[in-house]
Amino acid sequence: MGCRVCRYRFHQGTDLLYMTGFQEPDAVLLLESTGGLPEHKSILYVRPRDPHRELWDGPRAGPDGAAAFTGVTEAYNIDELGAHLEQKYSKMGFSVWYCTEEYVHPDHDDVIINSLTNSPHSHIDNVHTYTQLLHKLRLVKSPAELNLMRKAGQIAASAFRETMHSTRPDVMEYQLESVFEHHCKMKGAQTLSFPPVVAGGSRANCLHYIANNRELRAGDLVLFDAGCEYHGYVSDVTRTWPVSGQFTAGQRELYEAVLRVKQASIKASRPGVTLNQLNRSAANMISSELQALGLVPRNSSASELTQAINKLFPHHLGHFLGMDTHDTPTVDRDTVLSPGMVITIEPGVYVPRDWHVLTKTAKEMLGTGIRIEDDVVITESGCEVLNANCPQTVAEITELCGGLAKC
Repeated sequence: MGCRVCRYRFHQGTDLLYMTGFQEPDAVLLLESTGGLPEHKSILYVRPRDPHRELWDGPRAGPDGAAAFTGVTEAYNIDELGAHLEQKYSKMGFSVWYCTEEYVHPDHDDVIINSLTNSPHSHIDNVHTYTQLLHKLRLVKSPAELNLMRKAGQIAASAFRETMHSTRPDVMEYQLESVFEHHCKMKGAQTLSFPPVVAGGSRANCLHYIANNRELRAGDLVLFDAGCEYHGYVSDVTRTWPVSGQFTAGQRELYEAVLRVKQASIKASRPGVTLNQLNRSAANMISSELQALGLVPRNSSASELTQAINKLFPHHLGHFLGMDTHDTPTVDRDTVLSPGMVITIEPGVYVPRDWHVLTKTAKEMLGTGIRIEDDVVITESGCEVLNANCPQTVAEITELCGGLAKC
């Protein structure tokens, strides 16, 4: 429950932001084909100027300001949307392209649907959804977009260094979260990509743990999954490190196994493969690593190995990244990767406390969750890691954390 009079920060829908760059709420973009594509007219409907509301909520662009900022052909008050649609478009045959999978603003959706379909003079030829077409455009990033994503990755990498350096026993998870957020914003990020996961100890086995309200304990690992948004583009990075600054033997073996899978998966990320192919390869590598670690018997059958993998590596290796953390969701993971696409690579192993282990060292892994995640852009010859300066090896982590006696 929130305060009835409190104001919460608005975050523009990423499809509209991609098309216009316009950041105000209550906006609708209409594209009209004029004489056949690619010729078209762009019309933006926005909130009118209102001195009283602007006194409380801040300035509005209004139609004139919106047109000047975005470069659309025309701009009108949002209150005129329904009348314009009914007067101009309901009496002629035309095809409508609209977001039918997800209604992002019920009031405006009702106006659009009622004006176009409930008019007695409506002559709609076809209704299509534009979402998948738009997501295909968003999928391949321009050089300008990639520069923003590099910056988001660099900021996150720097924030992870600061956060690792600030880790010590008895610190609360939310205090560590605040270190990361403070550093990101001081380096220029406007906000975080999503509520961070700061999971100490066995809480790392809850994949979307965001309560972040427990105390970090000596001897435990902390799994930290976070990112930042830089001018509309996000990073999504995960690191796992020891609260006390030093890995136990079992923690180190498991960590280095996950790291090997991540490094091999990044090396395999290149044009011509798919996320699903990378995921299958990673699962096979994790299977071999788990057997070597004594977490899965070497004589396991194929079905037993599959069951173990599904339990210990329960999520996909990665997803598309861009303006959203899980970007372009209508694009499936069988899409062939090509230059300009950005993905995450994030293998993980999560060992329940009651898992049957085969060695003494493997017992140290019980209740441990480890994930290591990087952001990767596909290039002509392979890939580039956007958060390349983020510590990842055991040596880098212990030098930063334990080696300086800061944890």
